[in-house]
Amino acid sequence: MKAHSTLTLPFLLLLTLSAQTFADDNDWQWPSFNGLIAGAVSYDDLPYKQINAQTQPGLLVFGRLGDVFIEGNRAGLPLKRFGFGTLSALGQLRTHQYLDASQTDLTDQDRDRSIELGPQLSLPLGHGFVSQFSVLQDISGKHKAQEYEAAVYKRFNFDDLRIIATVAAQFQSEALMEYYVGTDSYQPKAELTQEVELLAVYDINDDWSAVAVWRYYQHGDEFADSPLTRDRRTQRLALGIGRHF
Repeated sequence: MKAHSTLTLPFLLLLTLSAQTFADDNDWQWPSFNGLIAGAVSYDDLPYKQINAQTQPGLLVFGRLGDVFIEGNRAGLPLKRFGFGTLSALGQLRTHQYLDASQTDLTDQDRDRSIELGPQLSLPLGHGFVSQFSVLQDISGKHKAQEYEAAVYKRFNFDDLRIIATVAAQFQSEALMEYYVGTDSYQPKAELTQEVELLAVYDINDDWSAVAVWRYYQHGDEFADSPLTRDRRTQRLALGIGRHF
């Protein structure tokens, strides 16, 4: 399960309405939520020049809304289960790549967060490991490009503490790279980004839990060579307290 932080209400509504499209009858009702909702504070250390680390409030959501699974800034709908795995429609809000042009004199163009949608295939590997292969296409009209991701995660349980560890490789297309780090004088090529993520949930009692999400991205040379960036690392940390429903 990939877990990402800060889900916006419009994005949640988009995925919920998509579930209605797949309903088998005309008496569809708003589904119940089963999971954890936490108020949180996120710390974003972005690799752009002249941009200081940013702290902002957010919302962490993990669970299911009817058939729709929600994993932080990702949500999806299982479409077909096979003997070897599950095919889902996956939506993502890209929260770790953005640039406010008003905070730098290196560009006059914002590099906005984007909403992306595509298929995801999940394959159990045994011994608790699960692999995921995703193709994500921008549907918000921002970078209008694609990202291809291969990830492996595993859950670890220690009494009241649960940890999900994920490693991933993401192939960012040339158009996506151009949007986030390209300039008039610099046109980057497509390349790989590596990601490590840790999600920890500690149960305070039966109703409340503390949540921590840490994500680290190691970008490639094309990213680091941009005149907009100061290094190749992006880090996000989110801490929150939430209630189980």
